[in-house]
Amino acid sequence: MRERRRLLAAARRARRLVHREAGLKGADDLAAVVRAVEEKRGRRIVLVRVPLPPEASAFCVRGHDRDHIAVDSRAGELTRTHATLHELFHLWEEHPAEDGGHDLEMDEATIRLLLSGIRPEAVRKALTRSHYTERAELGAETFATVMLQRLRLSGARGNGPVSSTPAHRSAGV
Repeated sequence: MRERRRLLAAARRARRLVHREAGLKGADDLAAVVRAVEEKRGRRIVLVRVPLPPEASAFCVRGHDRDHIAVDSRAGELTRTHATLHELFHLWEEHPAEDGGHDLEMDEATIRLLLSGIRPEAVRKALTRSHYTERAELGAETFATVMLQRLRLSGARGNGPVSSTPAHRSAGV
């Protein structure tokens, strides 16, 4: 019962944020959400798709003049969009990252090749952090889910928002 109340409270906070913020209120695609976060933070956000270790679906790195969000290129569109929204929320809220003890296999040469323009030590720190605070993670997951329900994905047919059944699926698939 307590967990359910926490989830409902997080959903209310996410909906309030979306309805309260002018840039988020009218956002109907991922690009509009990115623009809203860029405007709030006063810096550009660079989105990249790269193969990530299995332990990570996405991460964000804050820079001096721009922020970066890397999303696993092997994930499907829905997962990539959700992960991007999750990371955008961390940037929006300016959550401090906590260093963790994960040991992911990604050497400096690979980081430089895949993510040119991002300091390898910043990528390594982002990939090895164990978590944000529990409240920050719950907020980011809830925000991503609430926003995902409002967005139109590039592959969707029709004019409606994303639904639980992907538009590209057909019978027998």
